[in-house]
Amino acid sequence: MTLYNEPDAEELVKEVYAHFGLAYYESECLHRELCMILAFNSSQNKLNITRPRIEEKLVDAFSLTLGQVKDSLKNILPDILYLKLEEAVKQRNFLAHHFWFERIHLMLSIKGLRQMLEELSILTKSFSKLDEQVSNYSKSKLHQFGLTEEMLQKSLNEIISGKPPEPLLRKRKLKKEERLIRVWECKLPNGTSPLIFETQDNCLWQLCDVGLGWTYFDRIATHWKENKIIQAYLPANISPRPKDCHPWEYEFKLKKNVFLWVKPGSQEGSFKWGIRTKP
Repeated sequence: MTLYNEPDAEELVKEVYAHFGLAYYESECLHRELCMILAFNSSQNKLNITRPRIEEKLVDAFSLTLGQVKDSLKNILPDILYLKLEEAVKQRNFLAHHFWFERIHLMLSIKGLRQMLEELSILTKSFSKLDEQVSNYSKSKLHQFGLTEEMLQKSLNEIISGKPPEPLLRKRKLKKEERLIRVWECKLPNGTSPLIFETQDNCLWQLCDVGLGWTYFDRIATHWKENKIIQAYLPANISPRPKDCHPWEYEFKLKKNVFLWVKPGSQEGSFKWGIRTKP
């Protein structure tokens, strides 16, 4: 029996397209969940990381394909989850790159359409089940960073209500070498004065656990003041992510053989900095 002789053919075709979209959506949910694990797992604890740094890591993770995320999680996920993820990557690649080419002939008959629906339903359930397992695993990681069940549920309720999520930061990636031209002090309402670093292309950065990191500031405010101590040794070409650094423990080489050092502070979650000449 051919497709064109069946009265329900048009509805079945619509269902095939809808089921394909649902299967792909479930694979995207899995992808995003894995990206969050990758972003948070690379930090030792919540005291070592800032919110802009987390957003930088999330943007980097979201730029990876599911296969690339899988490779990055090889030594992080439990073996049983990683094996399931390997299979999920194969299924996702088939769905994205081969499904329509290899199954399009089935759309010419009712039997073929129902076969496609069954296959897409299996893929949807497979992605959804693995996403749930990965989500249960990731909750413990998120709790380590202070994200409680109440906070997660509140965010979910806001999404359900239609409130759009806050967009992630969007900044360029750091180069292997940056030319630092100014360092500013930005006084905040809480009394702190974080250092804001300006590079030659007028991009702004702040200190993070591994060197220069993203900041929410996108322009220099009129009340900012130059840090005279550091400014005396600028401009300088620096390595923004120093090698062999530890969380909040690294240094930048400025001009005149002077070094800007960063070290953990005496209080948990704090840091200190200073200038010295290397012996």
